[in-house]
Amino acid sequence: MPPDTAMDPNVIFDWLEVKEEDREESLKCLMDLTLMPETDIDKFDDISFAEWLNNYKLPPAVYAFLLGPVADGCFVVPFDALAASEAIRNLQAIFLRNGGLFCKGGFGNLADAYASVATANGGKVMMRTRTEKILVEQGKVTGAVTDKGTFKAPIVISNAGLQPTVLKLVGEEYFDANYVNYIKELIPSLGFMGTRYFLSKKVTDAPYGVIFSDSSSWTLDRWITEAKTANLPDEITVWFEVPDNYDPDAAPAGKQILMTGFLCPADPQMTAREKKIWWDKGEEILFKVFPDMPKYVEAKEGYSVTDVSKLTRDQVLPGQGGECIGLGQIVGQSGGHKPSTKAPIQGLFYVGCDAGGTGIGIHQAVDSAMHVADEVLRYNRMHQALE
Repeated sequence: MPPDTAMDPNVIFDWLEVKEEDREESLKCLMDLTLMPETDIDKFDDISFAEWLNNYKLPPAVYAFLLGPVADGCFVVPFDALAASEAIRNLQAIFLRNGGLFCKGGFGNLADAYASVATANGGKVMMRTRTEKILVEQGKVTGAVTDKGTFKAPIVISNAGLQPTVLKLVGEEYFDANYVNYIKELIPSLGFMGTRYFLSKKVTDAPYGVIFSDSSSWTLDRWITEAKTANLPDEITVWFEVPDNYDPDAAPAGKQILMTGFLCPADPQMTAREKKIWWDKGEEILFKVFPDMPKYVEAKEGYSVTDVSKLTRDQVLPGQGGECIGLGQIVGQSGGHKPSTKAPIQGLFYVGCDAGGTGIGIHQAVDSAMHVADEVLRYNRMHQALE
């Protein structure tokens, strides 16, 4: 859809082939979602997005649109687990302000920009450096041990995730048993895996797309019986992105890179056989939409939750480690139930998608970072002044 009409309900309804008699109820749902006051959104922390949507008699196409390409891709959890408040707040922001961007030169340029600002302000960025331990003495952090040395500090901010931070980097023995149990019971988002295709010819002018149907969204029951057993259904939602349709320099002239992604279990111990089942299903659906694409594939490479875990989050619990987002934005873990950014150890803070923020993917992480930065600055000033 053209950018200037993407949020026009009638354009969406035309695209979804919604019958005229179904449009009034569909419009009411979208208007209620888009215009709900913040104080009312907060009231929906304890019900799922599925429960909230059940207040409306939506045609299957609109229901599928709100779930498959929208909610599933934004939050990476089954929609009957997704907290309604989290869904409404963030979908409202998308519908009112649009959203999404592509970083010229690749998304790594964004991380480079953050790193350059840290360096410009007197910080030091150490690449390829693994944190091995957060040091604690008498209930206070004293620094961190890395594979390139030990650093002493009265404040440590961890973006390694709540569960890896508490259970591995610090250690259970430094926390109250009730807090440890609380941390262990937190549920991660699902994983996200897919394939990168290197093509000898352009196959699409679309920079981004979603392949979905009325039956491609995941529920908790379907996830238990189908996804966790690798007994996949006929249809799953598949997202694709074509970097060179945003940035012509992302692929050689006349060629193309197309990347797919789809929800999957977050367990980094997924076997090679299980990965192949998921990759094959994603490819089957992709090639139905682009039937000529196979003959232009020069090479392809799959990525999985194993790669995600190696790069972003250590596995410390069964089934955890390869999650796409971090902690799941589900009922009981969102809104007023979001974990605190302050650990019960003096000077230790959590930042990222697990605590302190709301939003979608990196937006949530940045929202957390801004809140935590203020909190850490306040904490540091108060302790300098009053101790």
